[in-house]
Amino acid sequence: MKNKHNSMQETLATAIRKITPSEDEKKKQEKIAQEIMQKIMKISGKHEHAELVGSNARNTHLKGDHDLDIFVFYPKNTQRNEFEQEGLRIGKLVFRGKKWEKAYSEHPYIRGTYNGFDVEIVPAYNIQNASEMQSAVDRTTFHNQYLLGKLGEKQKSEVRLLKQFLKGIKVYGADLKASGVPGYVTELLILNYGSFEETLKAISNWKEREIIDLEKQTQKIEAEKKFSNPLIIIDPVDANRNVAAALSITQYARMIAAARAFLKKPSLKFFFGAKIKIMPLSGAKKLVEKEGLITIEIGYPKKELSDVLWGQIRSVTKKIVSSLEQKNFSVLRSEAWSDDEKQIIIVVDLEANKLEKIMKRTGPHVSNAEHSEAFLKAHKNALSGPRIEKGKWVVEIERKHWKATEYLKEVFKELRKTEKGGMKKALNKKAKILSDAEVISKYKKDAKFKEWFSSYLKGKEEFEEY
Repeated sequence: MKNKHNSMQETLATAIRKITPSEDEKKKQEKIAQEIMQKIMKISGKHEHAELVGSNARNTHLKGDHDLDIFVFYPKNTQRNEFEQEGLRIGKLVFRGKKWEKAYSEHPYIRGTYNGFDVEIVPAYNIQNASEMQSAVDRTTFHNQYLLGKLGEKQKSEVRLLKQFLKGIKVYGADLKASGVPGYVTELLILNYGSFEETLKAISNWKEREIIDLEKQTQKIEAEKKFSNPLIIIDPVDANRNVAAALSITQYARMIAAARAFLKKPSLKFFFGAKIKIMPLSGAKKLVEKEGLITIEIGYPKKELSDVLWGQIRSVTKKIVSSLEQKNFSVLRSEAWSDDEKQIIIVVDLEANKLEKIMKRTGPHVSNAEHSEAFLKAHKNALSGPRIEKGKWVVEIERKHWKATEYLKEVFKELRKTEKGGMKKALNKKAKILSDAEVISKYKKDAKFKEWFSSYLKGKEEFEEY
């Protein structure tokens, strides 16, 4: 019988073989990167040099990762408007005749496809230290230098393991949809703890708030005052930044639980997932028909950047939940999903869709003459009361909103007026509550929705099924 140590080592060795790029893949990537950078430097302009940054530059990328981040550096005295316009001009020229789009971080840049690679051409200022930063992306080159000087060859494999593990449990990526951690964080964690296994052991023992400061730049009390996140990793090149700020508290807790589960029972499923059993139609039907489950379908706006839209999706979901709670509907949980093509789905699970039509309203203490007079005047047509209970005025009135599905139609109308950008377009395109029959029909026909909705209905962490 295998002991746990052997099982762990075999699992990690197999995972490493699966996720490490081949030499041919690395050479092809290097060739494409060099070709693009040479092309950039042949274009006339103020730019001084181009540089490949990110995990591909540090050889910590995963097999099949065809993302190339190329920075184009400008003199630090370049005016911001010129800096942005020149960055866009260079990017468009690189992708001439190819597919590209304008994207945004702190400033606009161009990204597109180039010979099978997803490439970002990002302008940055050519500065010598972080104190001269003029743009948020300026620190990226310092990240590159820091990690190239610190990460050993063995540790690069450990980084790959951690990246793939976090991908497997769906906690990888600092975009709003994932609310997880970026690749830079995985590299810093391996630097801090030494290896993948030691990192997971540490994660399994993380408390409600964890602070990691590799360069010992700040005191714990100071860091706790400055940052409110569950995981605080002080950026080694900028002490004023928490590089794990995108990680939500749910995703933070998911990392801890998954680390414990893996250490207890190592399995490749944590890295690559497993074929999760889809809930049978009969089981899904029972839960869909539960009175308090409300499924909302919203249209998907064209030409919207996913990360921007997901910020709006999260915001609208919170507004819907808040609106329901203000009317005394008890929300058990809520979640949003999108296929990033044609639909956004928001599911809100209530204790009940309907409330009692009559509600009790408690007013001021009788001793407060001014407030008592105002309360009695406002409720002179109450169904029952006013009467005094425990020294306070009490009435019973009819609720204006007692059915959640009906009230949400008013919420949609208000959101159409107040929302902006992509979400406004999405709500105007479609915003409707699906009937039970429509949800079941979608469950039968839409494979992507079925997979997500099945997981939602089961309400169980995937790694708990391994």
